Amino acid sequence: MKVVGIIFLCFFLVCSSFGQTKCEQVLLKGKIEDSLNPQSFYNLMIVNRTKGSGYFGQPNGHFSVYVSNFDSICISVKGYPLVGFRVYADSNCQFICNRYIQRAAIELKETVIVPLKSLNQIREERENLSLRETRQVTGIEMLQSPITALYQTFSKKEKNKRWIAEQEFKDNERKVVQELLRLYVAYDIINLTDEEFDVFIDFLNMNELFLQTATELELISFVKDKFDHFKRVHSLTFEENEQWRTELVNANDKAAIIKLLDLYNLHGIIRFPKSEYDRFVQFSKLSGEYLKTATEQEMIAVFQEKCKKYIDFYKLNIEFMMHSFVLTEQDNYIWKAELNCPDNTKSAILELIKLYKEKRIINLPDSETPRLIQFLNLKEKFLRATPDRELITYVLEKQEKYIRFYKLK
Repeated sequence: MKVVGIIFLCFFLVCSSFGQTKCEQVLLKGKIEDSLNPQSFYNLMIVNRTKGSGYFGQPNGHFSVYVSNFDSICISVKGYPLVGFRVYADSNCQFICNRYIQRAAIELKETVIVPLKSLNQIREERENLSLRETRQVTGIEMLQSPITALYQTFSKKEKNKRWIAEQEFKDNERKVVQELLRLYVAYDIINLTDEEFDVFIDFLNMNELFLQTATELELISFVKDKFDHFKRVHSLTFEENEQWRTELVNANDKAAIIKLLDLYNLHGIIRFPKSEYDRFVQFSKLSGEYLKTATEQEMIAVFQEKCKKYIDFYKLNIEFMMHSFVLTEQDNYIWKAELNCPDNTKSAILELIKLYKEKRIINLPDSETPRLIQFLNLKEKFLRATPDRELITYVLEKQEKYIRFYKLK
């Protein structure tokens, strides 16, 4: 009777495996159309939210891209509502998505139209920027005319003349930068709101010599880089910053630095693996006193610089370490089935390692597998209780420590 039961179970498993579509890659293709207003979609983008990647579609609305089964996809077209769906492969490992979209209604605010200056006009204004001269006795002239020098040093009138000239120069410089930014917004180079203009100009802190002499390409690159940085900095909320500041109040500098790393990773200010946090704290030599006194902009610049030096020093493969690995229930089926059998934990771990190698989560030669399994020290209870994503993170962190411990790089 037992033999009959085993045969039936094997038959059931074989049949169920044939009934499932297993596709390593799924061809996602289709077309987006606006039935009311046919047009070209020059900004059509297919965003894979599962993998965190994006692809441009064709101007005629057609798109074709390879994804994984069950990936969460979002189609984005500027001026239209987002279209979201999940991929379910057919028997040919394809998923067809044809959608009609309708432009979102826009409530227009009252605007004041100010004529834009041309690039040539702004370039002339940049080149003509100069501080109005206020004659001041200096150097050898001070020896020749000491009374005049003393007068200029202490006279309120002279000080006021110089102060007025400096303020006029700053005002003119600010107006030129404003005109430049207005032009960049009009050409979709940056996306500033009216309320953000003055704050962003202060944030730019553009050098006057650079403003006068830079080429158009240098200016655009500078402003775009600063704008990306500006958006990231200003997306940090008061509550988020309070979390690491609370650790400083409790004199826990290490915890404060780790919370800052988490926060900056979350907002895309840095890309840094969690497995390296502890070692980075020692490497960075950042003190609580510095964190208390530094401005947010200064801290971000310091963290970015130190993370780059750390990655270069230890020769880390950040792209691999930061990759978002996603596995389906079907992927995990074999090792979890092994785990459900009594006294079969070792076999389950071996199947898990095979899966992670197949999916390139683990990047080690087969000869290292036995030693890696011992190093991982995975327990049955841990395997049953740990969610898939956390298990992958754990194995990735252990792999990096394994590579360093045995000096495989």
